Amino acid sequence: MFLTHRIEEMVAQATDTRRAIGAFVLRERAHLSDYTIADIARETYASKASVTRFAKTLGFDGWRDFIHDFMAEVHFEQAHSAAVDPNYPFAEGDRDEQVVTAIADAQYDAVSDTLRTLNRGALALAVRYLTHARSVHVFGVSPNTYLGELFCRKMLSIGKTACVVHPDENGVTARSLTPDDCALIISYSGNNASENPMQVVPALTAGKVPTIAITGEGQNYLRRNVRCTLTISSREALYDKIATFETEASILFLLNALFSCCFARSYEKNLAYKRHTARTLEQSREAAGLER
Repeated sequence: MFLTHRIEEMVAQATDTRRAIGAFVLRERAHLSDYTIADIARETYASKASVTRFAKTLGFDGWRDFIHDFMAEVHFEQAHSAAVDPNYPFAEGDRDEQVVTAIADAQYDAVSDTLRTLNRGALALAVRYLTHARSVHVFGVSPNTYLGELFCRKMLSIGKTACVVHPDENGVTARSLTPDDCALIISYSGNNASENPMQVVPALTAGKVPTIAITGEGQNYLRRNVRCTLTISSREALYDKIATFETEASILFLLNALFSCCFARSYEKNLAYKRHTARTLEQSREAAGLER
């Protein structure tokens, strides 16, 4: 999870001076190093001690350590800027053609960014988990669960039992899984251990369930606690955006990559199974049509 995203979470959740300081940091991010602690305290109607505490809340020893890492992240983002703004890829007054082109560019950027950060070792491990698993269970919250449904349908098409777990059943399902199963957790932030789907991690760990995490860049709870982690393109803001265009494209790309690699491991067998299933289903539909 990027530092910027952690600050966004703080602004959304805090009820003290951290909210105002965080909002100022995000608003002035490109030029934040030009401000002193006294400047920020004055602009946010806070004390200099509050500004220092803001940095310490994020895990830094003080403001100097914070500004060093924060500006490094800003400069990295500037050096790897996308073709369009991932949060606002189109604007009021844009023609239909401009809007459609912008969405295409945003999704292309997301897939390219995902491929750039793809850990091949983690991918190979994830495919091994999936191919050896008796069943695959996807944990997440909406809208990620919709993408998970597409992945599960593809896995079912090659004879692999797979399902998306209803959030209300996360706990009991996680405790029922064994080392013969596989869990797949999808979370962009991946950072709150007390919320779904992160709260299933202790049960999965205790049950020695092979687990794959799909989450955003930067350190977060999932990365610290799940060995096999794949990275979502993380250019989007957590809250300030039109929609999750890039996140959806990135997650879908990773899920399609996992399915395709699983398919390729036993290509002829999976292709034969898929063709046989398709013929059987088509014959059933034709028979049902004749009966009607």
